[in-house]
Amino acid sequence: MKKVGVIAGIVIILLLIITGIVFGVIYHKVTQDNIKDKYTLTDPDDGITLTIVKGSLFGNEFEISEKQFNTYINKKFCTVSDGKNSGVDHIMVYFNDDGTCEMYGHAFHKGFSFAMNCKAKFSVDENTSSVRINVYDAYVGELHLSDSVLNDVLDRILSDSTRVNYIGGGDANVEFKAEYNIEIPNTSGINIGVKEAYAKDGALMCRTNSLAGETLKAGIEYVTSKEGREAIAGLVDNAKNKIKDKIGGVLGDLFG
Repeated sequence: MKKVGVIAGIVIILLLIITGIVFGVIYHKVTQDNIKDKYTLTDPDDGITLTIVKGSLFGNEFEISEKQFNTYINKKFCTVSDGKNSGVDHIMVYFNDDGTCEMYGHAFHKGFSFAMNCKAKFSVDENTSSVRINVYDAYVGELHLSDSVLNDVLDRILSDSTRVNYIGGGDANVEFKAEYNIEIPNTSGINIGVKEAYAKDGALMCRTNSLAGETLKAGIEYVTSKEGREAIAGLVDNAKNKIKDKIGGVLGDLFG
C-alpha cells in the first residue's frame, strides 16, 4: 500500500509538472507580440467622409482606400483600457483581390492585453446596411485558436461594445451597422447606408443609397408637413409684402 501511495504521489507530481509546462508554453505563445507594426496606424487619412459623400451622391460605386478605412475604424471602434473593461485599442485591415481581408489588432480583457490576427470574409445586407464579418484562422499572439475558443474570445472582448455585436451559433461572426443618419425635424431624416461592398487589393469598393434621393425625399416630407406648409406660407407672405412695398415705392416716385 505504501508503494502504491508513493507511485500515486509521483504520478500526481508529474501531472502537475506537465500541466504547468503546458500552461507555461500556452502563456508564452499568447503573450507574444510580433505584429505591432501590422496593427498600428502610422499614416492616417481623414478623407473618408468626403469620399463617401461624393460617391454616394447618386448611389454610384466608389473606392475607399485602406488608409481611409483604417483611420475611420480606429476612431469609431477602438477604445482605451481602464484595467476593468474589454475591447480593442488598435486595429488594421488589409484588403486582398480575392475578396478576403487580413485583420490585425491589439485587444484587452480585464487588465490582460494581447495581440491578435486573423483572416476574414464579409457580407452586406443591403436591406439593413448590416455588415457581417466571418472570422477564421485566428491567432492570439502565436497561439492558433480553435473555432470554439475563437468564439469565446470574440464574445469576451466585444462584451462591452455598443457598436459591434458578436454573433454566435457556430461560425465566428461579428456584425455592425454601416449607416449614417442626419436628423431633420418633421422628416424621417437623411439615411445613408452601405448596400454593397467587396474587397480588392489595397481598397474597399462600396455602393450606398443615393444621397441626392434621400435629400429630395426629406425635402418633400418637410414641405408637405404642417410645419413646412406654415413656414412656406410665412415666406410667401413676407415676399408678397416686400413686393407690395417695392411697387408702392416705385409708384410713389413716379406720381409723388
